[in-house]
Amino acid sequence: MDQNLLFNKNTRILAIDDSPFIRGDSFTNIIGVIIRKDLYIENILKKTIQVDGMDVTDRIMEMVQEKGEGIRMIMIKGITFGGFNVLDMEKLYDAQKIPIINFMDHSPDKDAIEAALKKHFNDWEIRLSLMKGYSKIDESVYIKTVGIDLRSAVKFSFGLMKNGKIPEPLRIVDLIASIC
Repeated sequence: MDQNLLFNKNTRILAIDDSPFIRGDSFTNIIGVIIRKDLYIENILKKTIQVDGMDVTDRIMEMVQEKGEGIRMIMIKGITFGGFNVLDMEKLYDAQKIPIINFMDHSPDKDAIEAALKKHFNDWEIRLSLMKGYSKIDESVYIKTVGIDLRSAVKFSFGLMKNGKIPEPLRIVDLIASIC
């Protein structure tokens, strides 16, 4: 891995989160914040996704294609957006060749997720397979990566933590998405 990615304050990160929605909504938004490692916000992007659909991967690819020149890392907090609209991290990486870090500050409840998927989706096995592969880093941090080794992803993520439990780009996009 390019060490400049880990230490360069100008490294551009695309952090993504979904906006709130209520049961019965057909659509919600995903918000992307292009932010440098020194936490300078360069751009805010918005796309609409189907609640419980399977279009989040395509919408994130559109974000990257439209505004993503020079993005060196994609960060997400959880792999589902708009309910169970599951990101296909491998497909996104294969299309964009940008490493992806999925950083979670809690353990996913695998049994509850599987039960909900089985109850509501004919393609539950596909969705569930996209949700596997997390590595436990400590008692409350789980990371899934594509295009970057786990050790580098941990170093990169923890280097972006200031005073909280999640890296700052994910905290910032969460704040912005909560009002969009």
